[in-house]
Amino acid sequence: MHYSDLTELEGYLFPVFVSPGTEERGKAIADRSQRAYEFLGSTLEFEPELTVLVLAPEHWKAYASFPLYGMPHYTEARTIALAGLDSRFWQSLLPAPGALPPADEEAMRSVYGDSDGSLNLSPFFDLLAAHEMGHVFHLQAACHFPRLWLMELFCNLCLHAYVAAKEPGQLRALETFPRTVARAGAKTMDHRSLRDFEHLYTDVGSRNYGWYQCKLHVAAKVIFDAGGVDALRRLWKTFLRIRESVTDDDLAALLEGEVHPAVEHVLSTWPA
Repeated sequence: MHYSDLTELEGYLFPVFVSPGTEERGKAIADRSQRAYEFLGSTLEFEPELTVLVLAPEHWKAYASFPLYGMPHYTEARTIALAGLDSRFWQSLLPAPGALPPADEEAMRSVYGDSDGSLNLSPFFDLLAAHEMGHVFHLQAACHFPRLWLMELFCNLCLHAYVAAKEPGQLRALETFPRTVARAGAKTMDHRSLRDFEHLYTDVGSRNYGWYQCKLHVAAKVIFDAGGVDALRRLWKTFLRIRESVTDDDLAALLEGEVHPAVEHVLSTWPA
């Protein structure tokens, strides 16, 4: 694809295109993307092709595949799209004012609070380049995850491992929003089971999908704290090797025995 109306940033291991006017934020995202690419490439022993797009709203429709501006995603197996400006979509995922316990409200404000009293979620969403890069890795390596939730968990584990290893100062920004949304939204979502996620995936709706992703973020932290980078490598190598379909019982045994018990714990304890 040609990006003639975008600006190319030079000096990266892969092409980076940004909307005019987003160059400063685009460079910060590109720098992080390169660090994540190098970390994951070394960890997973694979180097995919990659193009990074950092877009303003006027270019989102032309180059992104997710309809709502600001949702980081992969547009195909080698390209990721990220927002170059703050998005109202991010704010839509927040619990209603007054819905959070005081401790959670204070935690959110201490991490994301702006001087005008609003919450700025860009420190969290800008980290998601590493999650989307996980998709680029598994798609190009033909690493077959037998469940959609497991695929997304892998990408969240890629993200958490990268931040913990290379940007530990950003762990509060990475962890606070997902923990808050996962806890606050549990009783208000139409869909909460892994079965619903498997059958509907993004069709659960943007807010409900965001809740699932936040739950998987929380699970990725637990897995990394228990198994470190080795848990990510074992998850990757297991499903590079195994191609056949599996029952939930077989999957549980596989995750327990060949990956890490903390990964199996996601399957066995996920709320119905």
